[in-house]
Amino acid sequence: MRDTDTELRVGDAMTRGVICVEAGDSVFSAAQVMEKNDISSVIVTRKGEGVGIITERDILGKIVTKSKDPKKVKVSEIMTKPLITIKPSASIDDAARLMRDRDIRRLVVEEKGKVIGVISEFDIVRIEPALHLLVREHSRWNISDVDVDEAGSVTGICEVCGNYSDDLKPVSGRMTCEDCVE
Repeated sequence: MRDTDTELRVGDAMTRGVICVEAGDSVFSAAQVMEKNDISSVIVTRKGEGVGIITERDILGKIVTKSKDPKKVKVSEIMTKPLITIKPSASIDDAARLMRDRDIRRLVVEEKGKVIGVISEFDIVRIEPALHLLVREHSRWNISDVDVDEAGSVTGICEVCGNYSDDLKPVSGRMTCEDCVE
C-alpha cells in the first residue's frame, strides 16, 4: 500500500493564482492576456463561474490554421468544455492518470466548487520526472487495450493499489493486479 501521508498531492504541485477571461471576450484579447502573463492557457468564466479553458493549442488549431480573425471569434466558440477538474487533495498519480486517460495536458484544481489552481504535465515533470515518463510510455503503448492472453503476462505497478505485480490485467482501462481485480 502507498503511504498517503508522504504521497505528493495536487495541491503541492499546482499553479495557484488562476488567470481568467470572460466567455464573451475575443480570442485576440485572450491571447494578449496569455502573452502578457507568460502562460499557455486561461480559464474561461461566465458570471464568475469556470465554464471552459482555452490554450495556445486551441488558438493555433482553431483560429490560426483555419485563417479565422481572432478579433471576431469569441473565446466561448473555441474553448474546451466542460472543465476537467481535480481536488487539491488528490494524488499526483491520480492527476497524471486522469490526464493520460482524458488525453489532456492540464487539469483545473477545484475546491468547494471554486477554481483554485491548475496542474499541468510540466508541474508533474518538475516534481516527479520518472512518473511523467512512465505515464507517457504507458500511454504510447496503449497497454490497457492489450489482449493479455496474446501478450502473455504484463508486469508493472498496479494502478489501483500501487504494488508491483508480475501478472497485471486490464480492467476498466487500468492495469490491475490479481488482488485488486476482485
